[in-house]
Amino acid sequence: MEMPIEVMPERTGHITLKSDCGEAALPRCEQATVPGVISQRACALYGARWMLAAVKDVIHLVHGPVGCAYNAGTVRRKSYSIATTCLEERDIIFGGREKLRRTITEAVHLHPEAEGVLVYVTCAAGLIGEDVEAICREASSTLGRPVAPVLCPGFCGVGQGDGHDAAAEALLEHFIDRGEPGPVLENSVNILGEFDVQGDLKEIEKLLAHLGLNIVCAVSGRATVENMSRARRAALNIVHCRRTGQAMADVMEKRYGIPQMKVSFFGLEETARALKAVGRFFHREGVERWLQDRVVAARRQAAPYLHRLAGKRVAVFFGASRMGSMAKAFRELGMELIMAGSQFGCREDYREAGRCLDEGTLLLDDANERELTEFLRRRRPHLLVGGTREKFLAHKLGVPFLVFPQETSPYAGFNGFVNLAREVAVLLDAPVWRLVRPGWESGPEQPVLPENVKVAVASRDGMYVDEHFGRAEKFLIFTLAGRKVKKIEVRAVKGGAVNCRDGAARGFPGEKLDLLEDCRAVVCLAAGHCARERAAEKGLLIMETSDAVPAALDDCIRMINGEGRTDGSTN
Repeated sequence: MEMPIEVMPERTGHITLKSDCGEAALPRCEQATVPGVISQRACALYGARWMLAAVKDVIHLVHGPVGCAYNAGTVRRKSYSIATTCLEERDIIFGGREKLRRTITEAVHLHPEAEGVLVYVTCAAGLIGEDVEAICREASSTLGRPVAPVLCPGFCGVGQGDGHDAAAEALLEHFIDRGEPGPVLENSVNILGEFDVQGDLKEIEKLLAHLGLNIVCAVSGRATVENMSRARRAALNIVHCRRTGQAMADVMEKRYGIPQMKVSFFGLEETARALKAVGRFFHREGVERWLQDRVVAARRQAAPYLHRLAGKRVAVFFGASRMGSMAKAFRELGMELIMAGSQFGCREDYREAGRCLDEGTLLLDDANERELTEFLRRRRPHLLVGGTREKFLAHKLGVPFLVFPQETSPYAGFNGFVNLAREVAVLLDAPVWRLVRPGWESGPEQPVLPENVKVAVASRDGMYVDEHFGRAEKFLIFTLAGRKVKKIEVRAVKGGAVNCRDGAARGFPGEKLDLLEDCRAVVCLAAGHCARERAAEKGLLIMETSDAVPAALDDCIRMINGEGRTDGSTN
């Protein structure tokens, strides 16, 4: 199969087409970004902050320049209180050990209620080789609370995924492992890799509560120092995101004997499968019957939106472990997935996603801006789903964009599936997309008129060409000059709509053509034979189309220039 986009030689292998689930079909991944390209990745510090930002009862202290502290505060679309050592040139030369000690002490003095401190090590601190771990041990002993170093300088890995690993290690060694051993808590679970984005955790909690289960600790959507200390006593670890929870689950299984289960709560099929598996583990009865009712109810609630989504092409490009489950969710909406990509996915992530994709679907690792732009122009998806970095690129090209992790309502569970269906349908139906030309339909090849001409458009709402010439009660008059389009007036037809059969005695179509005698062309949904003949006698072109008005005007310019069809039947 021919590759749909061109890549530089260094990127060969990072883009593949789905053919089977074998290793050969998977893209190269977990490698350093090619220097100089505009990658969509973030650094390890950002990844650590993404995972730990939700831990509420600790002080978050960035040991590095103020720019790193600012970047660390931009995760999750929330405003966080962050302390920083604000390293400057002098500190890099002479060392920042004393500055770090003072900052930790001052931060605890200002926030005595804090149960601990997380110290994020940045590139600057890492490069000068400071023993941050020793300083943290000393401060922990002095202050009587855990002071945990998070070793996440940007050079410690290839992307934010390595920051997730550093964050997991900090939580395990300095919070979870400090908990007192005790008997297993009955009917209890930990959820690892769940960040409670816009209420996702609440939806999951309600579903687990129906099974009679309690959440001990959710890392990190609802993690506190107290519940992390009890996490080692849970009966089961539920891994909701492999990249942020799998390593932690493996260590906890080895150290404390806690079994683990990898599931997803996105989409009807995945949510039902997850709850069945958890129900079997805890020997719950009647789960399948309850799930059947919930799935039927969710499909009924989503039904009003599904016909608007059927057959629409969607591309996803976001974090690693959610590719597969979200691909299934979009397929359940009736949409066609044409690309699945990630900034930092591993081979298992792409293998899992590949099982959900059709033949010929693109798998894309660590895409840069040029590759995404070329993909959008060539494949023309109706929707791109990704993070905020891709949002503005998509909008510049006129492609509807859905932010994920989401910004509005929960997508997890059965209610989340209905929310997803509704929000995608509303997004695609937004009036702005009727007016914005997609990026692949614009560019330097756009038609140009050498002189000013007037064009009449038969449209009721001003957005689409939706009126038959004979039935039109008004015409929108546009002036076209070069590439500029200007609406100048609305001309109403005297006597209202008339059709060709009964209009001859009333001067049809002569009166209507006289109304438009200074126009070069008329754009309408359709026109009868007599109207077309009379228009030709007056030198007036008639173009038939059902496009949006901006697209129709571009086609009209081409027709006037002789670039398109001049038989008056452009569609």
